[in-house]
Formats: sequence, C-alpha cells, structure tokens
Amino acid sequence: MEQRRHTLLIVDDEVDVLESLRHQFHRAYRVLTATSGDQAVSLLEQNQVHLILSDQRMPGMQGDAFLSRARRIQPDAIRMLFTGYADIQAVINAVNEGHIFRYILKPWDTVELEGIIRQAADQYNLLAERKQLIAELQGANAQLVHANEELAQAGQLKTAFIEVASHEFNTPITLVLGLTELLRLSNPDRTDDDQEILRQITASGRQLARLVTNMLTLLRAEDFRRTLLRRPVDLGNLIREVLDQVGPFLVARQIHPAVDIAPDLGIFEIDADKVSMVLVNLITNAIKFTPDGGTIELIASLSGDDEASICVRDYGAGLEPQALKHLFQPFFTQFDPSRHSSGDFGFNKRGLGLGLSIAKQFVEMHEGRITVESTPGQGTRFLVEIPRRVSPVVDDRASTPPTPAPYQEAST
Repeated sequence: MEQRRHTLLIVDDEVDVLESLRHQFHRAYRVLTATSGDQAVSLLEQNQVHLILSDQRMPGMQGDAFLSRARRIQPDAIRMLFTGYADIQAVINAVNEGHIFRYILKPWDTVELEGIIRQAADQYNLLAERKQLIAELQGANAQLVHANEELAQAGQLKTAFIEVASHEFNTPITLVLGLTELLRLSNPDRTDDDQEILRQITASGRQLARLVTNMLTLLRAEDFRRTLLRRPVDLGNLIREVLDQVGPFLVARQIHPAVDIAPDLGIFEIDADKVSMVLVNLITNAIKFTPDGGTIELIASLSGDDEASICVRDYGAGLEPQALKHLFQPFFTQFDPSRHSSGDFGFNKRGLGLGLSIAKQFVEMHEGRITVESTPGQGTRFLVEIPRRVSPVVDDRASTPPTPAPYQEAST
C-alpha cells in the first residue's frame, strides 16, 4: 500500500505547547493546530484527520468531551489524550466516550511521544486496510450471492428446457418413424424408388433421434450419477453385442475388425447401457477415421483381477496435438467445420462432438478412466479402464434411464 502522509490534529490552549509540537512533527506529518475544542471541531469538519492529540484541561470544552465529539465526526481517526495532572475520571470518560488509543502524562518524553504517534499512525493504517478488505469482501460476497441466484435460476430454466425439449423433439420424431413404417407395411410392393425414399426417411429419422438423445443426455449430465444402475454383467458378452450393433457400418465401409477379447474377463458390476454407449462411440469414431478397407483393433483384457482394459485403435487420420486438448469437450469436432457430417459414417466425417464428452462422463461414473493417444496420419488409440466394482457411494436405487438408440453419433 502507498505510504500516506497522515494529518495530525493537535489541540491545546497553550500556544507554546502547540508550536513546540508542531515543530516536532511537521516533517513527518501534516500538522493542524487548535487552541480550543470548538476550533478543533471546525477543523475536523473541514479536513480529513488521521490522528488527534488533545489536552484534557482547556477552557470551554474539556479534552474528553472533545474526543467524544471527534469520534462522532471522524470515527476512523486515532484519538489520544494528554494532560498535566492525574484526573482518573477524565481518563475514564476519554476511554469510554472517546475510545482513545493512548493516555499521555505531561511532561512527556520527546522520543517516547514520537514513538506513540508512530504507533498511532500504524494503527490507523491497519484499521484502514482492514476496512478496505471488509468492503472488498462484502462486494465479493454480494457478487457471489448474485451469481448463485443467477445459477439457481439458470438451473431451473435448464430443467424446464430439458423436459420441454425431450417432449417436443421426440414426439414428432416418433410420429415420423411410425408413419414411415406404416407406409412401408401398407404396401410391400412399392417401386424401388419409393422404397429408397422411405428408407432414407427412416435413416434420417433415426439419426435425428440419436442426436436428440445425445444432446439431452449431455444436458442431464449433472444427473448422471443418480441414474447409474449397476448390475452384474458378463463384460465379454457385452463387448461382442456392441460389435454386432456396429457390424453394418463395418460392412458398409469394408473395414476389418481385429478383435481380441480375453476369455477370463468375467462378471463386472456396471451399467450395461452406459458402457455399451461408451464402446459404440469409440468404435464408430474409429470407423469414421479409418479409410475404406482399413483395419481397426479392439482388445479387451484384465489389469490384475479388478480392472478391465479396453483398447480401441484405428490407423487412420489421427489428431493434431492441439485437438487432443479439447477432445472430450462437448461439441468439439476439431477445427475444420467442413468435415461435419449430418449422419453418414464416411471417412473423416464428424458429428456434433457429443459422443466423447458423454463417454468420458460415463466412464468416470464407474470410477474408471479414459485416455487417448494420437499421431497425425498414423491413427488414434483410446484406452478405457473400468474397475470390476465401483465405490458403494454411488446411488444405484434410481430408476433405469431410457436406453439410447443402438447406433450412437460419433463424436470427434
């Protein structure tokens, strides 16, 4: 803090005393002098004063009465009383009414008095800094209260939006898919062109349903833990089921999966739907970033007895180092929007950037880890590590959440 030049007000009815004290302190302080309490009050009303040194016995207003009044005018000033006689009642009044810092007897020692005034100045600085800190703290608290109120309101709006969006989005999607299926069944002998149109409508509707599911799932991220439903699951069988789900995409792109699932994986206490979603996202990502006719790897093994390691690797486009920093952030699809794809699994096409964000949260809900390594032009390797049993603090009494559509939007 910048060193301030304190203002010292000295009050005494003896002019020689005032002149002596003014001469003693004028180099270190801005000195004001008054020969009476009334004159000193006038100075207080016109100047900011940091330190007050007042005699007790003066004509008219006594020192203790003046200091009491000074306290009301400038409460932050440090007040001191000196006198040439022992008046216990004056001291009591000065302490009780004037809240004095020190009581000084005449005649005073010059060096001692300088030390007292210096201590008073330090005390003023300390109290001023404390007052400033309190004001800053109060301001910060007010901002925090306001921010908390805004967050609470935003949380309410978010909850309301999710409920409305879930209904408003899913209702027309369901109608479109249902009516399309009804049209297909009502006339199995439609022309090839009509059949293709219905197929494209159905495929687009299902793709939209997957995107809506992913976005609403992400918005409900704060509720993920309450919806974790753990059950004993054969992890090897679950992985094989996921491979069957993504099989059509592998065939369409002529991609060869190199699969190695350890036969001793055994039973894991997990939420099967959420772990399936994690694997679907990782595998479809690998499909998207692998050239037609290429190979992807899926290796599942045990790390010790209590943890599974699931590796999904492609040898495709790879990622730049700066992209890895943002890979698990919602809606991140690297830095080239021209690569965005609304639904196909073509080489190097990208979705909305939701899958990996959701996958990371689902893995961490199981108290697991997901990591990624990638080299541009050489491919990407994801590693998921999930413990056989998660901590019992997770609430598994919640109802089962809706199962997402089987084929999830790739994230990257």
